[in-house]
Amino acid sequence: MAINVAEPAWAGRLRRKGERVRVRHSAMSISRHNRRTAQIRSVGAMTLGNSGQMEEGGCGERSWLGFRVMAVYLVTGAAGFIGANYVHFLLEHEPQVQVVGVDYIGFAGNMANLESVRDRISFETADIADLEVMESVYRRYEPDYVVNFAAESHNDRAIVGPSSFMRSNALGAQVMAECSRLVPVRSHVHVSTIEVYGELAPGDEWFTERSPLNAKTPYSAAKAAGDQMVRAYMQTYPDLDIRMTHCANNYGPFQLPEKLIPLAVTNLLRGRKVPVYGNGLQSRDWLHVLDHCAAVHRVLHADLPPVPAAAATDPGLLPIFDISARCEVTNLDIARRVVAELGMDPDEMIEHIPDRPNHDRRYLINPDKLQSELGWAPVHDDFAAGIATTVAWYADNSEWWEQIFADKGELGFDWSKVGASAVR
Repeated sequence: MAINVAEPAWAGRLRRKGERVRVRHSAMSISRHNRRTAQIRSVGAMTLGNSGQMEEGGCGERSWLGFRVMAVYLVTGAAGFIGANYVHFLLEHEPQVQVVGVDYIGFAGNMANLESVRDRISFETADIADLEVMESVYRRYEPDYVVNFAAESHNDRAIVGPSSFMRSNALGAQVMAECSRLVPVRSHVHVSTIEVYGELAPGDEWFTERSPLNAKTPYSAAKAAGDQMVRAYMQTYPDLDIRMTHCANNYGPFQLPEKLIPLAVTNLLRGRKVPVYGNGLQSRDWLHVLDHCAAVHRVLHADLPPVPAAAATDPGLLPIFDISARCEVTNLDIARRVVAELGMDPDEMIEHIPDRPNHDRRYLINPDKLQSELGWAPVHDDFAAGIATTVAWYADNSEWWEQIFADKGELGFDWSKVGASAVR
């Protein structure tokens, strides 16, 4: 099955002019925290630069005495929506690095997301909540950089079965942080969500990195538990370079069609209506997945100062960055846009269904810290264009989502029913 990954095109180069990925320079180099020596791969004949020492190659590698030092990225949740997009992003922008994908191929994991790059990465089927297994993965590959995307992330499914969400999102976050402490890495990013802040109060503009965690759903509470553990690691283990991001709602290619946008597109392409919970006026902050990948990569490679003592009472001083394109749209408007994009009548093709329990009404985050301190800005800031290319991707890749429905059945929820029977 061929999957079109060229549309939308990958975002432009991340780094500001002159900036490059930091890697360990040689087998004898020592990082800022006296971390382990670099993994070195022979490249054949010895070649020395004018200095007789080291020559710099592309971003992600350098040569020293005829040897190549190659950066190793460990990406968890690599077969999921955002993780797979990040793997594609890495291979597009850092083609010479080694990428190790980890995923336990749970409900949202899909190896078809990596089909076009499968021969360019190493892949481990593993549960991030299993310390013994994950430590062995770390020791086998000795990663330089770790990005933990792995999470159970669907609010509806968390209501039906919250235990698996707690295992992956809370225990998994702690296990990953512990592995990066036991087998030191250059930097580690824990990827989290806007939803840990809870529901935005009427009259409030947005949340910031200083906002208290106030999660109210089983999914977001599990993510908040993981966040709290990562924050504890940030302040307890100064030699562990761990950072955190919170993202707005993502959209783009490879998203499992249980989420609003791909569910809407695939329903319409199958002659079905778009289901909208309640009145559809739940308001969300939307971010293209490629802008999210670019922001995470920027955070991963940022040269950040040590965590100050003042962070104990001011979480805004922790290495936490909120990622948003400042694009607030209601669920009903999303549904109407998708229907119109496919040339159909929104009044005919949208149906309002019973709302799910405890549904957040509104949330929005402020990306000022990320923009002012690290120089990130969204590239896909035209939401209408982003929706158009996303709808086109699903229309062009029907084999991808048809196989998902064949394997998993219908993915929508009917909250007029109770418990597991709510799955439509």
